[in-house]
Amino acid sequence: MTELDFESKKLKEVQQQYLELIIDCQKRIDIILKDYQDDPITQAALLEQFHIRLEQLKRTIESPFFGRIDFLPDEDLKNTICYIGKVGVMDHQGNPITVDWRAPISSLYYDSNIGRAQYLAPKGMITGDLKLKRQFDIQEGEIKSFQDVDTVSNDELLKPYLSTSADNRLKNIVATIQSEQNAIIRKGLYTNNIIQGTAGSGKTTVALHRASYLIYNEQKNFRENQFIVIGPNAYFMDYISSVLPDLDVHSVTETTFLNIVNDYLGEKIKIIDQNARLERILNGEKIDPYIAFKSSLKYKEALDLFVSHIEDSVIHGPITLRNVVLISEDEIRKFLGNHSVGILEKIKDFKKFAKQKIKENLDDFKHTYWLQYRDEFLGLAKDHPRRKEIIDDTSNFDQEITKNIDQILKEYFKNFNLKPLTLYRLFVENIDQYVDGDFEKLKRDTLKAIQTKTLGYEDLPALVYLNLLFNGYKGYDQYIHVIVDEAQDYGLFHFEVLKELFKNSTFSIFGDLAQSIYAYQSIHDWESVIHEIFNEKMELLKLEKSYRTTVEIMDAANLVSRCFGSTDAKAVLRHGNSVEAYQMDAHNTSDYVIKRIQDFLEQGFKSIAIICKDEEEVSMLSKMFQKNHIKHNTINSKNTKYDGGICLVSSYLAKGLEFDAVIIYDVDRYDANSELDMKLLYVAMTRALHQLDVTYQKELIYPLASLYKSSEVLQRKKN
Repeated sequence: MTELDFESKKLKEVQQQYLELIIDCQKRIDIILKDYQDDPITQAALLEQFHIRLEQLKRTIESPFFGRIDFLPDEDLKNTICYIGKVGVMDHQGNPITVDWRAPISSLYYDSNIGRAQYLAPKGMITGDLKLKRQFDIQEGEIKSFQDVDTVSNDELLKPYLSTSADNRLKNIVATIQSEQNAIIRKGLYTNNIIQGTAGSGKTTVALHRASYLIYNEQKNFRENQFIVIGPNAYFMDYISSVLPDLDVHSVTETTFLNIVNDYLGEKIKIIDQNARLERILNGEKIDPYIAFKSSLKYKEALDLFVSHIEDSVIHGPITLRNVVLISEDEIRKFLGNHSVGILEKIKDFKKFAKQKIKENLDDFKHTYWLQYRDEFLGLAKDHPRRKEIIDDTSNFDQEITKNIDQILKEYFKNFNLKPLTLYRLFVENIDQYVDGDFEKLKRDTLKAIQTKTLGYEDLPALVYLNLLFNGYKGYDQYIHVIVDEAQDYGLFHFEVLKELFKNSTFSIFGDLAQSIYAYQSIHDWESVIHEIFNEKMELLKLEKSYRTTVEIMDAANLVSRCFGSTDAKAVLRHGNSVEAYQMDAHNTSDYVIKRIQDFLEQGFKSIAIICKDEEEVSMLSKMFQKNHIKHNTINSKNTKYDGGICLVSSYLAKGLEFDAVIIYDVDRYDANSELDMKLLYVAMTRALHQLDVTYQKELIYPLASLYKSSEVLQRKKN
């Protein structure tokens, strides 16, 4: 029997075991439906558990494992054979059929070569000899081939996966995790990390697998919904949402920063479209300097002064009834000053404290009230009717306090408005009191935005911060780990409010400074985040190798990234066609694009993108496609759905996406002297997996010109 025959037989055995477990799961679901009819809560919990397991088994039965390791531990000299899959499955006796990729021993598959190896288990470091490390290619329930790492290089192992189409790559991610990626995925829960990853380095892959890994290994300590993934926009979240169930993640919170703001504030706020603003900037609109100011910690410092001023106004003397001091001003100030964030929460806690304290001292208050009338009482004749009035009044004073205590406390705090927009308006109106500078334009524009409830992205940190200080955490302090993707687009103030809002969380922050296309409002380096936000309690890690593009595509993209001082990204040793340039004129544009799309389709490419600089160009090409009856999808601010095929997309909306083939339309429109333009071009070029074309009209911009000076293909096309 050959090794392939042996492994094929093993696959059939595992598939049969999975099938038996599927049948058993279905039977258990039927029993639960019958036996727990009178206990719907228990029934629902059990059904959810078995439905998730059933779905796991059905989803993975065709390809239950992707790797195998044979490990001989030093401690017992018994060879351990593990077939590693997306989920770990045990038989009815508790013996592993497949081992979960997140299990400690599975790290040998990702990190170790044949020979001496070790892995960290719950009981400590396990050392031994790794005898075999095998990777399988399973298609339609059959093993097509396998490769052993002692005979094939790592880049060779990756090639079969990286050469597939974009829609299949996500399905095979877990089998291709690399050692540097795995080290980040398996970082402990109680660490803060920034991951600077070049385009195509697998940032999102690592982010999602990190969520899956932490949930799996911390399931005894925390619930899955205590983990949260924050992405840049709704389209991007939709793009990755299908991956999480495949990673055995079902109830982690997936959201965007904008969604957090709307949910947290409890007010319906519209946000100025960042891409619409970017469009205007690309068309020559001057960037307002206050955009960066609002995203800075200097803006936060001004807000701190404002909040301090407001807090002082909360306390306006003692709480009294009929000139009797129930709670002194010093007591109020001391209580509110010693409690945590959230003035509303402080006031709520204070009211409980005050009610209890007042009730405990009713006799003293009654006596104090009596003292106000004692001299008058003693000076009156014994039969004077006023004496009875005083007795009745003072004897009922304690009952009056008890009856009116809630109203007394409510009345004390009645002028305190806690709505974030109202507070923000008050701050902006008086910003000159809290920071030096000329803020007339900021005032005018921001107050108008507040009036219409349509604010800029740069205003959001201030709103969240005010709401946090006045109204508290509202449940966001229950999260224990936050994963932020595309974080290069955040300002320091954005990071600060996330850190404050998720006060009990650690963070995994992923981004690429080379793709910071909103640099006018975002950070310029990671060091400032580490130093100013996390007080050095954070590690900067790097993913420098691109697994998306071919060497030829990445070499071309590096020419562009050098324009804004970025270091060259390294591509996995996967070669493809040269990056081609085509000189167009107004008469042959449609002919060329249509022909190239047809070429790509004939090559079997499933996803093809024509990337334009802006939406105006997208709209123009879309009309041309419609005229020529080319079925396509247009990705824009109003339509964010994409399920493969031919699509038109602007450079800034393409960020985070990938396609089998890309045509960059009219590269002449990118200014080589503009950092923003070069970052947009870099983003566009690094979307392509296998084939990249660049079109131009007059001359190639200088970063790319050197690629084609001796290009016979280009010369032939020119002639």
